[in-house]
Order: sequence, then C-alpha cells, then structure tokens
Amino acid sequence: MESNLNCQAYNCAYNKNNYCYASHIKVEGYEATITPETYCDSFKNKSSFSFSNFSSETNLTNTQNISCSAKNCTYNVNGACNAKHVDINFENATCETFRLSH
Repeated sequence: MESNLNCQAYNCAYNKNNYCYASHIKVEGYEATITPETYCDSFKNKSSFSFSNFSSETNLTNTQNISCSAKNCTYNVNGACNAKHVDINFENATCETFRLSH
C-alpha cells in the first residue's frame, strides 16, 4: 500500500492510518493565497458519517486523484494537482502543500 497523499485528518471517515480512501478528493480555495484558505472539500466527519466498505486498496487516493480549485497554487494545472506529494492537515483539513504561484 503506497500513496503520495498523506492525510493527517484522523477525524475524517476516509482516513485510515494516514491514507485516504475517498478514491478522489477535491481541494477548495479558489482565491486562496495562503494555506489556511484551502480545505479538503471531500472531508467527512467520522463521527457523523459511516461507510460499509471503503478501505480496499482500489480506493486509495493519490495526488493524481485530486481536483483543485486553488487557482493561485503553483501545483494547480487546469484544476488538477501536479505536486509529487500532498499533505492534508489534521486540525482543519487544509492543503499543507499549497504554494502561492509567482
């Protein structure tokens, strides 16, 4: 099991041992210029959302499975993430890989 998406949002229903099993995630923050203005729109609070079987390796999310609306991020290429590795924050599910393009 290998992924270049590291999710620290332990309270997300898709998170299992820092791996994301959403199969596809969407990062929001259209006008973001700093990391706290981004967030994983696919986040589902574990306490209020349940899945019957979401942990198969076929659902493992990688960076090629990320759509991104953060138009100011250097890794956003036509709405897709081209970062080699992505980190999602624990506290508020922000995209810690966000880098403001110059």
